[in-house]
Amino acid sequence: MVAPSAAPEIFPTQAPAPGWLTGKPGVGTITWTGCAGFLFDVEGTRICVDPFVSNPGFVDAFFRPARPNAALVRQKFPDVAAAFIGHSHWDHAMDVAVLAAAGTVVHGSTTTAELCRRQGVSDARLVQVGDGDRISVGPFTVEVIESRHGIVPLASKIDVIELRGQGMPSTPFRWPRGAVFAYRVEFGGQSVHVQTSAGIADGPLARQAPADVLIACLAARQGTPHYLQRLGEQLRPKVLIACHHDNFLHPVDQRPRPVPRLDWPEFLESAAELRQKYGTRLVQLPRGVAVDF
Repeated sequence: MVAPSAAPEIFPTQAPAPGWLTGKPGVGTITWTGCAGFLFDVEGTRICVDPFVSNPGFVDAFFRPARPNAALVRQKFPDVAAAFIGHSHWDHAMDVAVLAAAGTVVHGSTTTAELCRRQGVSDARLVQVGDGDRISVGPFTVEVIESRHGIVPLASKIDVIELRGQGMPSTPFRWPRGAVFAYRVEFGGQSVHVQTSAGIADGPLARQAPADVLIACLAARQGTPHYLQRLGEQLRPKVLIACHHDNFLHPVDQRPRPVPRLDWPEFLESAAELRQKYGTRLVQLPRGVAVDF
């Protein structure tokens, strides 16, 4: 049990000390942009996972058509070569067409690709991926890993799985899930496993080698038994980073708030178990800050 006085902040404002990953000068930067979003910048090439920063409020999310904040998206994700989408729910994929219009190549499921097409994105900017695919972008190699979505009480019972009819969904909440992927990002001899949602597909996970960094979605993890323990046993990470633990109905230019049912104390207990078993260190990234590897 982690003592309350020693517990790390849920949302720190300071970046970890230099050398937090390798103990050596950084080869690039990583930015947690909010939710499951990450921007990697190495040798002048930028890629991202789940680029979402528009964060509509409750009324806009549930009762109005999706309206990405295009200026904010371009500001937070400048000159991105490739985007990798975990699944097509709005808090992962609503902003990606804005990046495609700016030149980013979007990698994701058939559902993600079709949502982009319905927003005017050409096939030249779309790559449909599947489990085991490996994509090279500059210094990066990204492996696609079939995964599962976390179980959200009540919402899971009315979740839209596949795209229906013609045109776009009526509201962000009605964006379909489609296939779910995790991603392994490799660069400069380092490996980062990004678990974009809190479900697990055992077979695809079982083929994964140990990773230097595990980025773990915390939202809706309660429906996946022994979630962090299973990820830790397979990946044996040196570093654990939390993500998707901020409330995505709250604007990104304001102080983050926890997602409902976060249960931070339980997460810290699980993180302490990983530290005891594998030497895994918990590192918290401030939202929106580029941090040197």
